[in-house]
Amino acid sequence: MDLKEQNWKNFTANHLRDWHGIWTRYSPEGEIIESFQSLRSFRSNPEQTEIYHTNRYIYADGRIEEKKWHSNKQDKVLPDGIVHPAFPSMRSFFFEQGAATWSAKQLEPGSVFQPAELFLKHEDIRHSVAILYDSNGSLMRTVSIREDAAGFPSKYWSKEINLLPERNLSGNWQGTAVTMTPDLK
Repeated sequence: MDLKEQNWKNFTANHLRDWHGIWTRYSPEGEIIESFQSLRSFRSNPEQTEIYHTNRYIYADGRIEEKKWHSNKQDKVLPDGIVHPAFPSMRSFFFEQGAATWSAKQLEPGSVFQPAELFLKHEDIRHSVAILYDSNGSLMRTVSIREDAAGFPSKYWSKEINLLPERNLSGNWQGTAVTMTPDLK
């Protein structure tokens, strides 16, 4: 299977479902700006050549906002990644075990800029972090998104906004590294 096809297959195998989540936006100083519920829904046609993506945001004041995108395999799957439907300069890379990233290929001068959203996935839960910069290149905010495909509330994620107490992270850490080059190798 060629690398473009494998990238698309990794996406459809791991992310086509409803993701019920809590988004928490932080200021550059680490202060909580806001937190709200979401539903990110990914659907496809039977051949999995068309993706229909809907984000629904449910705010504390009762407002509901919805954004929709469409991607097709023929136009959006390129040798350097899958084109983001809302940001053509961004590409996505999907790993076999479910981790993924949306990454910017280049800066877009004079606009709010999101260089990356990083996803870590385990079975039916995932956590992503997005980073946004303003038009001057200064950090505008970071976003933590905790999601569960089983529904809301999650039996795995806390409803608490403060995710971690102070911790001592010294010591030996072990893990598995998986890498991908810009040409998907």
